[in-house]
Amino acid sequence: MAHPENLLFRSHIEIVRLMQVLAQERCRITAEIMNGHPFASHMVSFDPASGHFAISYSPHKTINAMLLSSPAVEFTATDQQGLNFTFTATSPEETQIGGEPAIQFSMPKSLLIHNRREHPRIPVPTDLSLRCIADEGGFIPFESHITDVSHDGMGCLIYDTDINLEDGAMLHGCRIIVPGGDAVVADMELRHVASVQLPDGTLAHRAGFRFVQKPNEIARLIGLFIQDLDKLPKTP
Repeated sequence: MAHPENLLFRSHIEIVRLMQVLAQERCRITAEIMNGHPFASHMVSFDPASGHFAISYSPHKTINAMLLSSPAVEFTATDQQGLNFTFTATSPEETQIGGEPAIQFSMPKSLLIHNRREHPRIPVPTDLSLRCIADEGGFIPFESHITDVSHDGMGCLIYDTDINLEDGAMLHGCRIIVPGGDAVVADMELRHVASVQLPDGTLAHRAGFRFVQKPNEIARLIGLFIQDLDKLPKTP
């Protein structure tokens, strides 16, 4: 089966995996900054715990200064197979990696894989979440939102701090509402439960989960976070 030419990732789990590979391979990374000035260097590190990646400085001090003063930069990294990974990074800061100077950025919220020289410009929503009535088939149904689903059936669940669950908790018959009003029903096992602050300042619980038995509609859920753009309807 031919590999899709354009894949858009909004899954945090998948983006972390891809960024780790790019950093391990010390991939070449390029950008156009401030009126088209070219920047080129390579990836040097990625830290999923802090949510940052770092790149080396280019040989040109003026270009480096422009990069550091840019609030957001669209980078393209190229891996050893020649695939291109395009993403927008923000919050540049000077740092050191292994005693060497580097430039650090916040990890991207979305990432596009493409093997064409030109890649489609896709407007990416800043937030994607699916309403989920968790444990509807169990004893304590509660409202939640799914903010991530990866290829291997892992995901992320956000729910109210009034709900107290521990790692390993089983949620039965969770009903996930997908666009169009349809629902996907599946059992989940929670892992890595933690308290987090949402963008609006409120506190919530966030838990990683895995589907105990992958639902028949798993491909549809994954497709909301990982889109094969070549299969999307073409716009005129």
